[in-house]
Amino acid sequence: MIVRKKGNGFVLIKQHDHSLVSGEFAAHVKQEIEPRETTLYAISHHDIGWRELDQSVLWNDEADAPYSFDQYPMLPKVKAYSEGISKVESFSPYAGFLCSKHFASFFQDAKDPVGQQFRQQELTRQHRLRKGFTGTEERNSDANFRLLQFCDDLSLFLCLNDPGTNEHPWYRNGIRYGGTTYQWVWEGEEQLRLAPQFFSSSFDIELPYQVVDKNRDIIGRGTYRFRISV
Repeated sequence: MIVRKKGNGFVLIKQHDHSLVSGEFAAHVKQEIEPRETTLYAISHHDIGWRELDQSVLWNDEADAPYSFDQYPMLPKVKAYSEGISKVESFSPYAGFLCSKHFASFFQDAKDPVGQQFRQQELTRQHRLRKGFTGTEERNSDANFRLLQFCDDLSLFLCLNDPGTNEHPWYRNGIRYGGTTYQWVWEGEEQLRLAPQFFSSSFDIELPYQVVDKNRDIIGRGTYRFRISV
């Protein structure tokens, strides 16, 4: 889950719903993407491994709050990462490679043995998958990996901030991509644009959420609807 404190409760957004929004962003970029179908699949499904974990809310008793993805216990988290990458790989080895590269990057400086083992496992997977690359896949793998990370951040911004605000410390100073710093600019609570311009046209996105209270009860559900303008 992606967790955002709101009043006396918590807004919860499922990881896979967030990754589908990442894919919508990628589908509307001005730049050419090659290979397009498998790269977009990787970006849209990079968090598919969280679907089972996000069927229920894991509560952090010490913090008296739901566990968010960045604090989630390590063992079940890396297991979900690994299984999710395998699911994407079963659709497309190239898409699986991009997702593997994405998650392995989280553990580049890992001190935890679980994280270190996961990273090594994924480096081995990447070596195996790379052997089957076409020339186009090889030439564009680094660029498509960076696009995945950027679209992931663009979507996380919407999940971690209340509509109309930019308060989360990860994104107050913008998001770097390709040597440029991009900023989300709110034009209302349901409309925003990315500056400098990055998308080819305006489009709409939807982001389902639920709200839980301190008693761990679900007290609301809804869908954020945003217009991304150019």
